[in-house]
Amino acid sequence: MSNSFQPYYTVISSLTVSSVSGSGPSYTVTYTGSTSNAKIGDKVIVEKREAGEGTDSDILSTYTYIVTGTDTNELTIKYEYDTAGLGDDSPADLYSGGGSSGDPEKAPHLVGRLTSTFILFVD
Repeated sequence: MSNSFQPYYTVISSLTVSSVSGSGPSYTVTYTGSTSNAKIGDKVIVEKREAGEGTDSDILSTYTYIVTGTDTNELTIKYEYDTAGLGDDSPADLYSGGGSSGDPEKAPHLVGRLTSTFILFVD
């Protein structure tokens, strides 16, 4: 997954979803990797592709969630928006394009943090 989602910088480049609970717009996502670098206020960015079409297939929409809670390998996230305007969708239903339409792979999650802006005043 590329990080073209400025003004964010990548905190965690790729997390694999293990399970998802909750209902929109808030979800608790358990990952197979550590989420210890994530903080409340970070963004979770997910590229949704058609199930079984391949990981290089067209991106249907890019979803953005805000982190509202953290744990060892778990994040509580809340849907904010998606680029295609499809509306709230569970992270369990966002596919990478890999696998097959009957057994799709969940899309990896990128965790990004808003970059700080500095304003320089010169006398």
